[in-house]
Amino acid sequence: MLTRHRQQVLFVLCIAALSMVAAACGADEPTGDCRVAEDGTLVNADCDVAPGVTLEPTATPSSSGGNGGNDPAFTTFRTFGCVACHAIDGTSASGMIGPNLTTVGSKGGAAYIRESIVDPNAVIADGYAASIMPGNFGEIIPADELDALVAYLNGL
Repeated sequence: MLTRHRQQVLFVLCIAALSMVAAACGADEPTGDCRVAEDGTLVNADCDVAPGVTLEPTATPSSSGGNGGNDPAFTTFRTFGCVACHAIDGTSASGMIGPNLTTVGSKGGAAYIRESIVDPNAVIADGYAASIMPGNFGEIIPADELDALVAYLNGL
């Protein structure tokens, strides 16, 4: 027969075990800010920095628009996870999986930028692999926000 003290200890251990099982069951849910593009979708990623890599602090976004800040198009860029893969100098976008977009406006114009968002495998930037960027942004980003995003990136 278990003493009252042993029953309490057993109860606490059972609660702890159930908590760990519940946490493990939710492991596929996004748990933090680190994601990578894998097979055309964003998945959780380890936030640890690889040995030998030094990360520089990201400049505080300006509130004047331009390179991010409070610009509604930059908010769209952030909302749809673009900041996880792409960097834009002078903003909080510091992803390293896709091309840095700081000067994308000089690379092909608005049509090129729109195509790169809605059909990311149409033209692959040098040094990057196909099928990394999700291909459904043309469907999930509202048309007016997509237009504003294209215009914002074209102005960089």
